[in-house]
Amino acid sequence: MIRLFRRSMIGRPRRSGQALVEFALVFPIFLILLLATIEFSFAFNAVLSANYATRDASLVGAEAGSNNGADCVIIAKVLDDMTPPVDASRISQIIIYRANSSGGPVSGSYSGSGNVWTHNVVSTTDCSAYGESANLPFKLTTTNYPEGLPNLSTGAGGRCDYINGCPNNSVRTRDTIGVQVSYTYVWHTPLSNFVPLPAGSFTVVRANEMRMEPIL
Repeated sequence: MIRLFRRSMIGRPRRSGQALVEFALVFPIFLILLLATIEFSFAFNAVLSANYATRDASLVGAEAGSNNGADCVIIAKVLDDMTPPVDASRISQIIIYRANSSGGPVSGSYSGSGNVWTHNVVSTTDCSAYGESANLPFKLTTTNYPEGLPNLSTGAGGRCDYINGCPNNSVRTRDTIGVQVSYTYVWHTPLSNFVPLPAGSFTVVRANEMRMEPIL
């Protein structure tokens, strides 16, 4: 009886010690999985928000057409859609471009075919459109897709929103307008301390296109 009691007393520390070792091995894995789940949720939300914002903004751009202030309305829509937990101040660039039939920019380069708006908290742009005005923290750095109608003779420049094309369906057909957003995603958790990830942040780039609403 005494021997059995001694054996049970000796065996208990061993079992508790084994459980402690198992916990020490499993807990880091559990912690990494938990952080990865949280980080993935934030990152996936940022991707979805950028995609939704560009889709919404391209629809607004299609409706705004060649009207003055179209870019301002597009940018304002992007900012409205990039809501918490996304930080709209981390939008580094918005590009408004004329898209081709496959959805890409007409000239094969975003910077070469569109208006490039760069985030600038120091210099804001006073935008006016449709009787309203707003100060937007973006600066126009490249203008290759100007507002207004194209040249009536050559069809160059401007935005064609006429159903029969510009000027007479012989030079240029109705435009498809595209909006691209570049968003800097910053890690929310210390996951990068456990697994190899891009240092500090990475850039989410999303774009959507929409055919111009026709003017008869």
